[in-house]
Amino acid sequence: MKFTQPVLKFKGLTLLAAVAVTTGASLMAALPASAAGPCGTGYAYIGSHPITVPTYSKDHRFGGPGTKTGSIDVYWNSSLRKNCSVAYAYGPTYGVKMYRENLIGNYPSYGPDDASRGYYSYYAGPVYTNTQKVGGQCIILDASFGPSATDKFSWGAAFHSPVHC
Repeated sequence: MKFTQPVLKFKGLTLLAAVAVTTGASLMAALPASAAGPCGTGYAYIGSHPITVPTYSKDHRFGGPGTKTGSIDVYWNSSLRKNCSVAYAYGPTYGVKMYRENLIGNYPSYGPDDASRGYYSYYAGPVYTNTQKVGGQCIILDASFGPSATDKFSWGAAFHSPVHC
């Protein structure tokens, strides 16, 4: 049987597609189904909350009041019964080394269960709640960005309580 040129091109494309699918499948098989995220293995993403320049800020170098300068991403591990959060820089503060805080706690709480404080360019955390007696307990999230620990609210602030109940 003699094939014409268009059929040969089609067969070549089919062969390339088969190789691509096979290669992709082997790459996918190499990645574990429970790949670790920013909080580690077993943590599932459950939500995000904005970090914005507060209305009381007098320093507007990263935007006026309400400008989004970051987000607090929240994760849950049902096996450990713990939440985790990471406070990411966003937009004008991304890549800028500044004082950043990320605090998390089980609600009601008089202080954080865990905190990350320091001079970072991209994110603060991850931080974790203590183990919850039962799943679904509310949590408290608190994050801030600024030039220093004494002026930590100038460029971004967020407080969310109670959330993720």
